[in-house]
Amino acid sequence: MRDVKTLIKNALVLFVITLVAGVSLGFVYQVTKDPIVEQERLAQVKANQAVFPDAADFTDEALDEAVAAQVLSGADYGKIELTSVKKAVDASGNALGYVIQVTSGGYGDKIVFTVGITNESSVNGISLISINETPGLGMNAEKVIVPQFAGKPATVFSVTKNAASSDSEIEAISGATITSKAVTYGVNAAVEYFQAALQ
Repeated sequence: MRDVKTLIKNALVLFVITLVAGVSLGFVYQVTKDPIVEQERLAQVKANQAVFPDAADFTDEALDEAVAAQVLSGADYGKIELTSVKKAVDASGNALGYVIQVTSGGYGDKIVFTVGITNESSVNGISLISINETPGLGMNAEKVIVPQFAGKPATVFSVTKNAASSDSEIEAISGATITSKAVTYGVNAAVEYFQAALQ
């Protein structure tokens, strides 16, 4: 009889602890939800402005799911998603080009970035929103990979371990080929989507 009472008492204590923890987590989620969404929005705005600094505004464009699926059916695009498209416009409302947000599977985690492509089919630049790669290797993408895309013709890029010998080559980060390919293939997917749906 005593064992049954102890078992019931322990079960009630565990239930109360679980209830309090669940309510606390729910409260913390409610308190932090809006600030997290706002930080994500600000990161997106910052990334858009980084690839189109001359733009006065960015308007939402519908992502053509059928075209995106067709583009992403390519062999190199298995870990890539095209998540949004925005039109970059100047102060007069004239279109300057498009910003395509890409999520690509890297070595450690997903890499989220924007690709700016001008109406003249030039990559205006790329901007990393989220990256969690190996420190000292893949995390160098901001310094090594990102600058290589600015001002290049919007074409399919390849990754090389040597110095780039043409506009279509991107020099890999030493020791981080997977990260280099993840970003480069993501840019390629954005370029192909631009050519198929927006140009």
